[in-house]
Amino acid sequence: MPTQDRIDLAAVCRLGARNGWQRGVDNHFSLAVSETHFLVNSRGLHWSEVTASNLLLLDHEGTVVEGEGEVERSAFFIHSHIHRHVPGARCVLHAHPTYATALGCIKGGRLENCHQDALRFHGRVSYDNGFNGSAFDDQEGARIANSVGSGSVVVHAHHGITTVAQTVAQAFDDFYNFEVACEYQMIAMATGQPLQIIPQEDVNLLAPGMFETRQGEMHFEAMKRILHKQEPNFAH
Repeated sequence: MPTQDRIDLAAVCRLGARNGWQRGVDNHFSLAVSETHFLVNSRGLHWSEVTASNLLLLDHEGTVVEGEGEVERSAFFIHSHIHRHVPGARCVLHAHPTYATALGCIKGGRLENCHQDALRFHGRVSYDNGFNGSAFDDQEGARIANSVGSGSVVVHAHHGITTVAQTVAQAFDDFYNFEVACEYQMIAMATGQPLQIIPQEDVNLLAPGMFETRQGEMHFEAMKRILHKQEPNFAH
């Protein structure tokens, strides 16, 4: 019987596919199950094919301890370094969703406080302006891990985004809502009209009440209920 950790990580992979966050068979989600091992999706599988039992269990040397298949190189170097070096990064979601990735394609692109959904990320977003191609070595993996800082979302210039959290539910809810916030902003920017920015004094007052951990947990549980009804094999 798959563990709850495996079921939750498989669920977020399926939800990533449903939301159109994956590109081809690229991108990777992971979950640390101990200080020395983490689960990650196998190379070559579309997220819609991921199940709890076909996730790979890796150590920090890149050895597959459980499962059949291989780990994609950048998945190993990015996720192993973040799990080891970023406090609280038990779940790491890295992908290239359309609107958040587009934000990283703009010179000086930043999430602006033009919509209430942006307020939940006030003070929680880091911007990685470096780019050295695919993360195929320890040096780039370490650099990306260092870019996380003390936040929970990283926008990587020319690349994609990463969310980190203590639970899959928190990482998923952040990923989902950050992409939505970027979608609103990018569509507004496409009009060519100036963004209507929320005054900073209002941001300082309102932002603390815009993020509620329990709401994120309820969001993930609701989405898992839908998966259990519509794609029950994800949990096998």
